[in-house]
Amino acid sequence: MNTAYFYLTDEGGKLAHKLAAAHPGDIYNKENFKENLRAGFGRYDSLVCIMATGIVVRILAPLIVHKTSDPAVVVLDQKGKYAISLLSGHLGGANDLAREMAVISGGEAVITTATDVTGELSFDTFAKKHDMAIENIGQLKHISGALLSGKKVNVFTDKNAAELYPELAKEQKRGMIAILPLSEFFKTYAIESNIPAVVIDERLFVSNSTVPQAAPVLYLRPRTICAGIGCKRNMEQKPIEEALLQTLKEEGIHPFSLKCIATIPLKSDEPGIIGTAANLNVPLQIIPTEEIKNLDISQLGIQTSEFVANQTGVLSVSTACSYLASSKGTILRDKAKYKGITIALSKERS
Repeated sequence: MNTAYFYLTDEGGKLAHKLAAAHPGDIYNKENFKENLRAGFGRYDSLVCIMATGIVVRILAPLIVHKTSDPAVVVLDQKGKYAISLLSGHLGGANDLAREMAVISGGEAVITTATDVTGELSFDTFAKKHDMAIENIGQLKHISGALLSGKKVNVFTDKNAAELYPELAKEQKRGMIAILPLSEFFKTYAIESNIPAVVIDERLFVSNSTVPQAAPVLYLRPRTICAGIGCKRNMEQKPIEEALLQTLKEEGIHPFSLKCIATIPLKSDEPGIIGTAANLNVPLQIIPTEEIKNLDISQLGIQTSEFVANQTGVLSVSTACSYLASSKGTILRDKAKYKGITIALSKERS
């Protein structure tokens, strides 16, 4: 997470340097301050402003888009008495950043999000902590509202939720949530159940278009799927992206469950692969050729190609890359072939 500090006074500057010594980031003084703060809104993950809250609000208000994309904004007074979580408290991490800044400055964090104040589980914070994408962010307020009102929420997942997610186990003991297997989802909601629900799953078969609208249902997609891509030189982005999405669809996997796209060093500069990763908002991971050569390809049952080996120096590109990117997890799809493109999918270990 890259951070920027902004200050207007000498005392604020001293505090900025103190904070940055413990939590590194770029520091900006009052020179061209408005322009730098506006530019920083789109450049940094976190903005720490040592000045009056009103100044920050007036400058940044026109730039605010949505809590899923806006950076975390924390405001401190120049003495560091208070660290206010101003924007993107949960998904952006401003609440945690405010707490951290308060510890460093010796002050007090000011958190106003309702779930934090009441101590209720916040599913956007939960999703961020466990690297899950939120498919339908608009439903989050209904789930949070239900918990704040003391209403029970059903959580459906095929994972060992109580073991993997201690927060859910804690809430289940309190009686605030019920953890249920995914197989119970359609049985429960086919009869217009009005109990709010959270679904945790990578698969497409659970979709917000297939259940009644009586109850809000929030879909969390764990980012566990690593896609390996191989292609001919100078392939365009559109066919690569379409091939990847088609492969995900055939395997019944939601695109939001993508954790990364992986390829070999020889393809690291392919605009089509780079553009696909950027458009799907996932990192591009380059797998060292030597790691692929060290794999026991035959034991893994991976399809090989002498032609590919002659061109790239390795017997497998897409499948080997997806497998290694998943930390040698489970191969879900071995080399799906398209015109000039190969796609493979692996799921990382739980």
